Amino acid sequence: MTSVTENPRRATAPVRRLVNAPLALVVAIVVVWVGCSMAYAVLEDRGPVESLWWGIVTGSTVGYGDSYPSSTAGRGVASVLIVTMLLLVPIAIGHVIAGLVVDRDQFSHDEQVALAETVESLHDRVETLEHLLRASLTDVHGSAWVEEHLREAASRERAHHDVDDRMLATFHGTPATPAATTSTPATSRTKDRP
Repeated sequence: MTSVTENPRRATAPVRRLVNAPLALVVAIVVVWVGCSMAYAVLEDRGPVESLWWGIVTGSTVGYGDSYPSSTAGRGVASVLIVTMLLLVPIAIGHVIAGLVVDRDQFSHDEQVALAETVESLHDRVETLEHLLRASLTDVHGSAWVEEHLREAASRERAHHDVDDRMLATFHGTPATPAATTSTPATSRTKDRP
């Protein structure tokens, strides 16, 4: 059963896909503009060129007032055109601006991969050191003492979010799962890794 918060996301999924695909967004804007303009031409008995001009003026909300719909159906078409253009055109402009602005601090794909590999390598090294430390502490203090302290550490770890697991899950493109409750924090981390 889906939760209430998932239904709006599912309902708006086509709109989110449209606004995140610049080419499809431009095509949608042109289709709405031409479609509403031609509907205006038919409903208001105007020529196609005059109707396309009306569509540009009305959709851009400039509204010179040289042409306007006199029928209720024509006003409905104008309303659809205005609302659609008010929603879609700024998003398309945002895509254009985002394409022109260069973020000098943005990591390239290769840099992101290298960073992910470095973090994973460090995670593996820390995990190895944990195992060596555990073995050394077991030799010095005994396994009961080590198990007790590991349980305390695992309890503290469960009390807050496990940031390193979430980061690794992000690098791997998988959702992070809560760490399993085991006697060893290092074991719980490796269970979720691919």
